[in-house]
Amino acid sequence: MKKIILLFVTFFLVGSAFAQNKAYVSLGAGVGIGTARTYDLYQNETKVYPVGLGKGLNINLRAGYFLNKFMAIELGVAYRLGFNTTVTLSESSGSKSSGSTGNNKFSGNMLQLVPALVISPDLETGKLKPYARIGVIVGIMPSLVTKIDVTSSFSAHTVATLKYSGGVAIGGSAAIGCDFNLSDLLAIYAEIYYDALSFAPSKGKFTSFKVNDKDVLPDMTTSQKEVKFVTDLTGYKPSDSEPSQEFKNSYPFNSLGLNIGVKIKL
Repeated sequence: MKKIILLFVTFFLVGSAFAQNKAYVSLGAGVGIGTARTYDLYQNETKVYPVGLGKGLNINLRAGYFLNKFMAIELGVAYRLGFNTTVTLSESSGSKSSGSTGNNKFSGNMLQLVPALVISPDLETGKLKPYARIGVIVGIMPSLVTKIDVTSSFSAHTVATLKYSGGVAIGGSAAIGCDFNLSDLLAIYAEIYYDALSFAPSKGKFTSFKVNDKDVLPDMTTSQKEVKFVTDLTGYKPSDSEPSQEFKNSYPFNSLGLNIGVKIKL
């Protein structure tokens, strides 16, 4: 009997805490555009191509509760599915011939953890409740995929897929939005967000490689198929049986976009 009473008391206290803190969960989706340029595709060249890795679809699930009347802490989980950005290559790039024509397609995906602080002023706006959110983005299992379809000056047609992975992406996020309260328990929200995020992969690997429609991936050495990104090449000695090494580079995932969704208040 004592255990049952204790259980009811526990439920009551938890329920009171949630009621006092106005806990909530939300589910939403949005789309964003990339706002940053990326790297020079050709070494020692001057032309920079706007790849826009930040553009794409994101699905987010958030949970939080108010510490007081105006401030809440929140933990979000989001998945970003990047849209392809096509870069068209010409034989002349910058001040030097690239020797290839065709296109490269870039896209980036990642799972994100977003702890955040939410400020919601208690304004007399009827069913509308504005808010602002600022948080930190931790990108888990980020990846960057490059799809190559080029023809060299020697008429060799290459179709390949190169995937960059490894490492953790770190950045920040800010948003301004508004809840439209349908009832005491349910609201629809819309927000404009900006994410500032970069990804520095630790490794890369060709997952497919065809030359003139012939699959040459099985015949490639490990150093031709795989690359390891490092900050120091001192002492590096190339070996066919080991991944090649290149300097590490950061790729921007900056994004400006719109999220809409449903919020349930507990």
